Amino acid sequence: MNKPTILIADDAPLVVRALARSLRKAGLSFITDTSGERVHELAVEHQPDVIILDVRQNVDGRDLLARLKRDPNTRHLKVVMLSAVDDQFTRRLCLELGADDNELKPFDETFVRKIARLAGCDPFNREAAEWPTGSPAN
Repeated sequence: MNKPTILIADDAPLVVRALARSLRKAGLSFITDTSGERVHELAVEHQPDVIILDVRQNVDGRDLLARLKRDPNTRHLKVVMLSAVDDQFTRRLCLELGADDNELKPFDETFVRKIARLAGCDPFNREAAEWPTGSPAN
């Protein structure tokens, strides 16, 4: 079994670096898009286990989410929306569009654990972290 891959799509380089560092530390693979323009293309090409998608970036995250969920090649992918604003309307809309969860910035260390679990593993559980031979913990 390969390491789960996470697609990080956020236009804030600081957020991308922080997430990448946390994911790497947890033993997860990742790819990034800081423009929002390649999210769909990267999702089709890499079939990530989870997409972390910023709501407000160069390309509206809600539009990207809707596009991902309309496409039969990507509609099955898990998407977590990330936002700096606690806007109940947007949170509800994202869930209606098919997001698996919403998270507020700034995020804490529990966010990476949530992402890992959505990806089907728990790298913080030593038994589950043996990627090649171990199976994800439930």
